[in-house]
Amino acid sequence: MKKILLIALLAVFATITASAQIYDYDVDELRDNWEKSVAVPTSQDAVVEKLFTAWSKVFPTTFAEIFDTYKKTGDTKNQGLCDYKVDYAPKNGFIEIYGSWSITAEEDGNFKKGDVITRENILQAVYWNLPNGNKLFGVSVKADGECFANCAVFFYEYNAAKGTLTPRADITNKIFGIIGEDTETFVQLPKVGRDIKYKGYDVKAEKMTDFVIKWNGNGF
Repeated sequence: MKKILLIALLAVFATITASAQIYDYDVDELRDNWEKSVAVPTSQDAVVEKLFTAWSKVFPTTFAEIFDTYKKTGDTKNQGLCDYKVDYAPKNGFIEIYGSWSITAEEDGNFKKGDVITRENILQAVYWNLPNGNKLFGVSVKADGECFANCAVFFYEYNAAKGTLTPRADITNKIFGIIGEDTETFVQLPKVGRDIKYKGYDVKAEKMTDFVIKWNGNGF
């Protein structure tokens, strides 16, 4: 995957100058500092909203601003040249904030000159119930640059009695171990079900493939 994107990096120049770093808290910084406990205040909000809001206080992102605007007005706001859409499904315990913009290839390479290439910024937040009565909360983020994406995924355990989100390094590291060092792979969290998906390079098939990581009831 990195080899494919490296060709693209050498071949594509953006016709826009909007920064892909839409985060107030950079993805690399998230990856380095995600293992912090998060206090979750008592509220009447849906669980996924309450957890995402609490998490965003510790790890602030522009996504939180987009979601806040959506909750207040029923709409989103344009952030630079990026247009956003919100999929908020509290009964499913799911939030997706999706942003996209376009760049144009100016030199032939992986893309033909003049091709319009869509770039994406995505955050997904989801929770589901654990056998011990707690909840597993996951956050997956993607920040596209002009050619490369920067992605990360994190899991926490929510104890409602204590009002805390505790990092689940065992689950998070298991996912990173499966994916390997490919930090351009976005992990898709489930709106329905418990399995997660990611796109990776299938060496045997010599092509990009959708992989599924199945939830076994206690972990992946």
